[in-house]
Amino acid sequence: MARIKPSILAAATVLLALPAVAQDAPTEADIRDAHATLLGLARDDGKPQEDDSAALYYSIVENPDAPRLVTRLQVGGVPCRARFMSALQFPGQWATVTFGMVDLRRVTSVLAYASADDMIAGVKPVPVDSDKAVQIVLTGKDLHCATRVSLSGEAASDMVCADRLDLTLTDAREKERARKALAIVAGICKAPAFAKK
Repeated sequence: MARIKPSILAAATVLLALPAVAQDAPTEADIRDAHATLLGLARDDGKPQEDDSAALYYSIVENPDAPRLVTRLQVGGVPCRARFMSALQFPGQWATVTFGMVDLRRVTSVLAYASADDMIAGVKPVPVDSDKAVQIVLTGKDLHCATRVSLSGEAASDMVCADRLDLTLTDAREKERARKALAIVAGICKAPAFAKK
């Protein structure tokens, strides 16, 4: 890719800026929260329901006619790999269930942008730890894979893999969660995007 050098510089900047987070041994809850952050779960101030190595995340629904999303996220023996099951329920309809996995060891590039427009255009990246960063894009081959099943009896979809995860940073809390998640991707998962060149 043409932007490999900025991604390496941005990754190195994050590592230098986060020595304490990278060196502390994260708990299982910390690692699960890193996955949840990168998957866009639990963006409110609420805590997920936890049991053993899994946690349940609920979307906030202010309109009773809006769909409700419930996601079960589980981190197993490999901390950088998580399985998830999400159920999207529309009022009065059958739910659609998504089964998937994410592997943070596959992150080969990380870029930050100061605006959504810059991210869409792929121009003017900023350092990942910059106060101006409001969008962070992580990419890697088959980073996130999922298949969908409708409980109405429709056939399951084929497994679909995406090479990208996006982080939107709208406030100080989201920036702190993103910082911790990236430190785990770098320090625990040893993702290639953060490897010293």
